[in-house]
Amino acid sequence: MVYLDTNVLIYASVVQSEEKKEKSLKLIEKLIKQKRLVLSTLVLQEFVFTLAKLGVESEIIKRDSDFYFDFVAVEYDYGTLRLAVNSCCENSSCKSINDIIHLYLAEKYRCKKLITFDRDFLKIVPRSNVKVEVLS
Repeated sequence: MVYLDTNVLIYASVVQSEEKKEKSLKLIEKLIKQKRLVLSTLVLQEFVFTLAKLGVESEIIKRDSDFYFDFVAVEYDYGTLRLAVNSCCENSSCKSINDIIHLYLAEKYRCKKLITFDRDFLKIVPRSNVKVEVLS
């Protein structure tokens, strides 16, 4: 299974870079066909927030998030939050708490890989058994 970071969904939905949009759409399509796409409740929460912040209309946000709900396989819970807070405090990396939570959620669902455009994940990878692939 492959866990996608929120930014992959954002680039697939909003044209910020034609190259990243195309890459994101192809990746999502491939993972869906292979039945390997995993999202979390945190990914959907960040997705809705970011689209709203970018000024995307509510109808589009609703349509796109409804589509992605079918791939939400893991929920953001108290235990995951507790692990992430402990981890970020031990390593002075609390500015990356959401990324740490994403890694723990990917691990929780036994994903082999997390795919993102965010290079900051590479700073926190040693805490996880999940391989991080950073798209460019």
